[in-house]
Amino acid sequence: MEELRLLNEEKKIQLPANMPASPTVESKSLDNDVKMTDVVEDEAHDSVEEVIDTDDDPHQGRYLRRGQYRDAERKRKRVVEQEKREKAEAEAKLPKHTKQFTKLLKDISKKQAQLTECEEEIAVIDNDLREADCPRTRVLGKDRFWNRYYWFERNGMPYAGLPNSSTADAGYANGCIWVQGPDDIEREGYIELEPEVQHQYRLKFNMTVPERKMLEEGTTHVFTARQWGYIDEPSSLDDLIQWLDSRGLQEMKLKKELILFRDRIAHNMEKRKAYLSPSAEDVEEKATESGKRMSTRKKEVPVDPTGQRCLAWHNNMAVEELGHLHSDQPRARRPAKRAAAAIVVEEERTTKSEPKGKKEKKAAGRRRES
Repeated sequence: MEELRLLNEEKKIQLPANMPASPTVESKSLDNDVKMTDVVEDEAHDSVEEVIDTDDDPHQGRYLRRGQYRDAERKRKRVVEQEKREKAEAEAKLPKHTKQFTKLLKDISKKQAQLTECEEEIAVIDNDLREADCPRTRVLGKDRFWNRYYWFERNGMPYAGLPNSSTADAGYANGCIWVQGPDDIEREGYIELEPEVQHQYRLKFNMTVPERKMLEEGTTHVFTARQWGYIDEPSSLDDLIQWLDSRGLQEMKLKKELILFRDRIAHNMEKRKAYLSPSAEDVEEKATESGKRMSTRKKEVPVDPTGQRCLAWHNNMAVEELGHLHSDQPRARRPAKRAAAAIVVEEERTTKSEPKGKKEKKAAGRRRES
């Protein structure tokens, strides 16, 4: 950032010297020349008439008129050549500044590209840190009534849930914001105040703090930390953002977090709504897919995942990692034929290589064990 700032300052310094030259006003000079020519032509015409009235040679007036015209043409050519010469001289003086300025522009574009790459890498790393953030009780913030707001997709998981889970096709992990009521200390210290304080509050605002809490929270009230509510509509999320007051310290932090993640939260809410109440087209599509995948050897009743979603869940991670479910015992696998044959051959080699006495002792030991 500092290098880019210095390059931009240097660009501002070199910019006036590399600005294109202002266009010269040619039309005015030409118009003046034309006007002068007209005057000259009028004077020449009068002189021609005077000459014709005399007894001198009439060709002299025509010659004078053509001479004045040629003088005006020469004058215009000299002006044009002078302008071209000045322009060429100005262009000849510019190349050193232009090369430096071009190099400076290239350096600025390179620094901007590097800065964009760094910002993309920072975004990826921030997302990885968010997914690796294990504490699930991290809150978005608190409002004026000390209610806590949670968005569990923010901590310890991808936004859409684990990609290898059986419910990954839903496109969301939780799809709502959870609201927890204030704990006992906060409720007793800030909401359920002493009668004298409540009376003073009523005189000032025509209501007590609990009455105001019920009025502003709407139909769902949470008074203790054991009571929970949730927000699952994008419109309700927008209403919450508008309701929060930025003048309060804790509501300012909560509003900032909600605005930062608003689009992602609303996207997950829409996915949750579509998953819980699918359209008729989605139901038909799932029915056709289940019909294609259903085996014809066994007569099983197809399960409707929209009616009993718990029956559509499978522990695919345990099957992939362990080869069986946790409720099933692992099967005792017999050694392969090749492995058994290799063991027999190895035993024969050891018995052949050992002396006769050792062989007899091992055979006697085997007989005792049997």
